[in-house]
Amino acid sequence: MFTNIHKEPGEFDIEILKDLVSQGYSGDELIKQFKIQSKNIKKAVNTMLKEADAIVAGVKPAANFEDIFNPDD
Repeated sequence: MFTNIHKEPGEFDIEILKDLVSQGYSGDELIKQFKIQSKNIKKAVNTMLKEADAIVAGVKPAANFEDIFNPDD
């Protein structure tokens, strides 16, 4: 249902690179870590979109304020 809100490929690239450079990566290690982080971001976005679709379809309940910020945890 929300598949039309996908970011274009590479839209997170600059943010990923900034983060990795701030962590001190450079050269081949920067490239290796960039590939890993790019893959992780894509997986996370796909998971969130699937969860949003399930909530909209009524298959999964939406979280409320207490679910997210429960002071008892």
